[in-house]
Amino acid sequence: MNETPNPSPSSSPAVEDAASATAAPPVADGAAAELEQWKAKFEAASRELEEVRQSQMTDQEKALAQARADARQETLSELSPSLAEAEIRAQAAAAGVAVQTEYLDLARFLGEDGRPDTGLVAQFVAKEGAARPPLPQLMGAGYHRGGSGGTTSMDPDELVNLITGGKII
Repeated sequence: MNETPNPSPSSSPAVEDAASATAAPPVADGAAAELEQWKAKFEAASRELEEVRQSQMTDQEKALAQARADARQETLSELSPSLAEAEIRAQAAAAGVAVQTEYLDLARFLGEDGRPDTGLVAQFVAKEGAARPPLPQLMGAGYHRGGSGGTTSMDPDELVNLITGGKII
């Protein structure tokens, strides 16, 4: 019961497969349920295939697979804090917030797979942005242009004229 139109002779099957994989057509309610059933069957078959592959592996292949998994886990555990810090800094920069990461426990921003949890990072950045409102620009003790003084020079005669003219007092 394939209801798809016949492909045109000018189009290649590889191009059509890529196009259909990227843009899934809308499905009806009954078709959505059937799709979920097929997905569940596919996942079960994939698990069964992996179990068969595992059972047919030799001891040397099992040891090699275990060594690869251990190396991957060790590398990920070494790089995870750096990945979490980079994710925090990237989201903070996008939000326009300055966040200090020196004293943070970066392990709490990691998911179960050892990668940064973007949801936790987004919550942290939002909380930090709300907790620290921007400070107003203060005029400190330095040279500043603009001001309301009428003095153009420090000539004593000009200062006396300003004082006696009532402009300062």
